[in-house]
Amino acid sequence: MTITINDSFSDQVLSFLKTLPSEAVVVEETRPWYADEVKHRIEEYRTGKMQTAPLDKAFWDEMDSYINTVA
Repeated sequence: MTITINDSFSDQVLSFLKTLPSEAVVVEETRPWYADEVKHRIEEYRTGKMQTAPLDKAFWDEMDSYINTVA
């Protein structure tokens, strides 16, 4: 049996599953490894810990030049 759970309810579902006997349910992590990385980076952004560097005009000029050569 496969059950798809809306992410917003995952904590509640996992709490419920923990109340069942251990042999009743096998929980396999199906989220890609990067989901945790994205959550971590979102938290860094929200708390102001993430450091960013602005992209300057030279970067965009280089991108435009590259696009024009491959287009």
